[in-house]
Amino acid sequence: MNTDLNILIIDPDPTVQADLEKKMTRLGFPLCVTALPGCPIAQLDNLKPDLAILGRSLDAQTCLKSIHKLKIVDSSTAILLSCTDLCDSGGSVTTAFDGLHSIDPRYRSNEISLSIEKAMAYRAENEQGPDLPLLIGQSSEMLGIRQKLRTVSAKDITVLVSGETGTGKELIARSLHLYSPRNKNPLVKINCAAIPEQLLESEIFGFQKGAFTGALKPKPGQLEMANGGTLFIDEIGAVSLSLQAKFLQILEDKVFSRLGGTRDQNVDVRCVAATNAELRQMVKEGTFRKDLYYRLNIMHIRVPPLRERKEDILLLVDYYLNRYCFELRRVPLEIPVHVSDFLMSYHWPGNVRELENIIRRAIVLRSWDFLFNELSLDSPKQESEHADSFDSPLLIWADDQVKKLFQAPDFSIKKIAKDYVSEAECQMILKA
Repeated sequence: MNTDLNILIIDPDPTVQADLEKKMTRLGFPLCVTALPGCPIAQLDNLKPDLAILGRSLDAQTCLKSIHKLKIVDSSTAILLSCTDLCDSGGSVTTAFDGLHSIDPRYRSNEISLSIEKAMAYRAENEQGPDLPLLIGQSSEMLGIRQKLRTVSAKDITVLVSGETGTGKELIARSLHLYSPRNKNPLVKINCAAIPEQLLESEIFGFQKGAFTGALKPKPGQLEMANGGTLFIDEIGAVSLSLQAKFLQILEDKVFSRLGGTRDQNVDVRCVAATNAELRQMVKEGTFRKDLYYRLNIMHIRVPPLRERKEDILLLVDYYLNRYCFELRRVPLEIPVHVSDFLMSYHWPGNVRELENIIRRAIVLRSWDFLFNELSLDSPKQESEHADSFDSPLLIWADDQVKKLFQAPDFSIKKIAKDYVSEAECQMILKA
């Protein structure tokens, strides 16, 4: 094993840092540097570690944030992790990040050597590959999705991914492909809602010369291009009933024919379908084939909306702030407490995609002010509170106060009205 590795040790405790550095030297790795968990991402980029070791003093949240930074700099970075909060009872790392290897918190030398060997083998295999998808979050919902991904990815079965727009369904599909035996072959995406229905069939199945006006030469479809790999059918609920029948034939018989073709062709693809529609309801309404629904729904992964996993919001904010400040070469942007509170209370109709775009905008503007001017108008909670303030009386005087006003020697309706308006205005100003 190559001992000329640039190793980075991250831990807030100097004693732990020194202990790990000494162990690395004894194992024959002289190039070690140490850093605190909160070090800027630009510093990590300058260090360019081949291997990072996250010490036992890190709590789960800090550990995850450090992983985010390392993966942003280089998605193939190999990481040794001893944070027990991120490991299950069997010692497996309970995050969706690839390239993480758990080690005993007591840092036994033989175990560290074995883990380093595995970690560097992973790095060698993935160094020139595509960026690996990152599923950010530690909520129970996300942990459940990760568990399903670990179970299903290696199995060559059809998977249905459902969820609202912007929740990350395509990320799930990419993960299923990249962690499967088919990952050396292509992942081909078909967006059924983005292509006009008249063109969709020819895009998927391809066509022969002369199949229709303008078909001057044969063209393979996306289905052929995905042969040996994964076919990702996005927005499957937008497909017509006639095309649904052809998809069913592909799933059952693994054969298809080009438009204008005279013979069937075999195809070897794994299908992953995604939808933001309620397919079960569409089946009841007769707009989606029941047999296709059951064929797609061998394994179902539901991606929850962001409002159902609030504990992931600030973790996502931290990740996107680090990522886009690094990509745009901007100074890290601080998040005031009132901004964090607002982000936690907002209902996120656009889900993770909306959050990502908001962070990018804040980094460019170097300000969070637009949040309160624009997003508040879209919030049902805010609208409800705003409406309540006008539907209910602005000011209610106590009975004894009203009695006192009527018994005053200078009593007049005009004076009472003026006093009421003045006090109500004062109350509204203070509330604003």
